[in-house]
Amino acid sequence: MTNVSIDSDASLGDLVESNPEFAPVFESLGIDYCCGGTQSLSAACEANDLEIEAVRERLEGALTDDANDTAPEWNSLTQLANVIVWEHHRPLRTDLPDLEALVEKVARVHGDSHPELREVEAEFRELKADILEHVDEEERIAFPIVKKLDTGAELTADERDDLLAEIESLEDDHDETAARLERLHDLTDGYEPPEDACMSYREMLRRLEELERDTHMHVHRENNVLFPKAAALLEEAYGVRPSPSG
Repeated sequence: MTNVSIDSDASLGDLVESNPEFAPVFESLGIDYCCGGTQSLSAACEANDLEIEAVRERLEGALTDDANDTAPEWNSLTQLANVIVWEHHRPLRTDLPDLEALVEKVARVHGDSHPELREVEAEFRELKADILEHVDEEERIAFPIVKKLDTGAELTADERDDLLAEIESLEDDHDETAARLERLHDLTDGYEPPEDACMSYREMLRRLEELERDTHMHVHRENNVLFPKAAALLEEAYGVRPSPSG
């Protein structure tokens, strides 16, 4: 096993960025590493009533001997933005409408015996609309400006203002998405199929859980890596930065 010292004071976002293998561990423990990515490991453990040493042991167990030899998927903000589009945005545009049809089918067939499925259907419909609008906005406004900033080209005053506003707005969107996903998680009892669940019902739950995991990584890459690095470049070049959240 790789001998890696896990710093309890490191942020969750930094830990996952350095070691993506940690993401499934945090998922299994209910630790929010995406929207809560600025929180330290020790603070997250305290907030979730978890023993820090037990969590560190789980994280160490997730590492492999070649974990630190894995080449990063990106080495610039432009490449990271492209990775986000390719690995997250493109699949969402295909998968969300298909999953919506499945959610509607399961609610129609099983809604009488499982009335919570009506709420799942309504919540998912709103989630889908929000996510698709969100990714379109990122690709239309935020990402092109980030890529221009990444090249060192001078931004106009409007572009600087737009990027500052976009970072704040998109992070707020992420919080709303996280709340909807948590609601779906609770409505489905943690995506646990009931005894009478048919194959379509089980497939719906599997795909909802998969969407939750993928969205957590998607948000992590933006909240904890892309946006902070873009904000740092803005501050360095122009002396401006987004307003503190909260």
